[in-house]
Amino acid sequence: MTTYFVPHAEIQTRLSEGRAGPVIAASPTRHLAWLDASVEDVRVEMLSRPRAAQSAKGFFMPPAESVGRYGEGAATATVEASSAVLLGVRACELRARDYLDQVLLRGDFADPAYHARRERMTVVASDCVDCAESCFCTLVGGRPYATEGYDVNLTPLDDGVVVEVATDRGAQWLGDAASLPPARDEQLAARNRAREAMGERLRQQNAEFAFTADDSRQPKLPDDASPDWQRFAADCVECGACTNICPTCHCFYLYDQALGPDSFERVRTWDSCLFGTYHRMAGAMGMKPTPRPRLSSRLANRVLHKFAYSPQQYQRLGCVGCGRCIDACVGHIDIRRVVQELGR
Repeated sequence: MTTYFVPHAEIQTRLSEGRAGPVIAASPTRHLAWLDASVEDVRVEMLSRPRAAQSAKGFFMPPAESVGRYGEGAATATVEASSAVLLGVRACELRARDYLDQVLLRGDFADPAYHARRERMTVVASDCVDCAESCFCTLVGGRPYATEGYDVNLTPLDDGVVVEVATDRGAQWLGDAASLPPARDEQLAARNRAREAMGERLRQQNAEFAFTADDSRQPKLPDDASPDWQRFAADCVECGACTNICPTCHCFYLYDQALGPDSFERVRTWDSCLFGTYHRMAGAMGMKPTPRPRLSSRLANRVLHKFAYSPQQYQRLGCVGCGRCIDACVGHIDIRRVVQELGR
């Protein structure tokens, strides 16, 4: 890796230039910042805001996509995977993408659509210099800065940005690096201090939660048949917001739709394990059309998948501590509190 220091004025120019394709970046609104694929004016100030309100998952796994047509006009679906720059990605998002890689690329079957989009994306990561109240990456083995998995990483400082180039694709995005000075020792030391301060802020912010977890150590939670889950399921309205906003949830649903009298299309959409129709099976009434008829069992499945089933299957947690599910939940269910109270 090569590390440079770029003054704010110059990094502003480099952020806006589309050397590696269109820029996908956070677009601030009055209260939140949303990832937008059509940001025309990328400002360096956005690097100092908390992570975006939604994850980048949708740019690798669209909420809905055609997987093929059959009947008259049968055709294999064409994957739309144009080159783009994903700017301002946080460390939790990179951990989530690595999790999706494990699920969708490294198993018995690889998802070609996910792979195509994954390979065309230049990832420009950024250290967290601010956080949302719901962020809790330090409780689940994470840190507010990345050390791998990016093409370029940016660390905003008072007078400029420390830029770490990790790949040739990252060098292409940065452009003419020959004119840039290498980062000095005092600038690297300032980066380390900023990272330590942000980590300490997150630890203080989550001090009331006594549990800690990582890929090799998980909290002991009751099984999904336990009545203890009802304590939190009583507030769940089955909207699916938590699973849609989650950067690691990847369940999908396939359905067929008619395009004409003899032409049909199969569509893949996001699904949620909290829906009463999830895993619904054919059968007569009263014959258990779903294996999880109780909402408390479905809520338990969601949490256990993050903290028990994923470590068993993939040797990694399914939760990266981004806190988005806490923000999105209309029932105000805080997954930190669920793990804290039921893990006792």
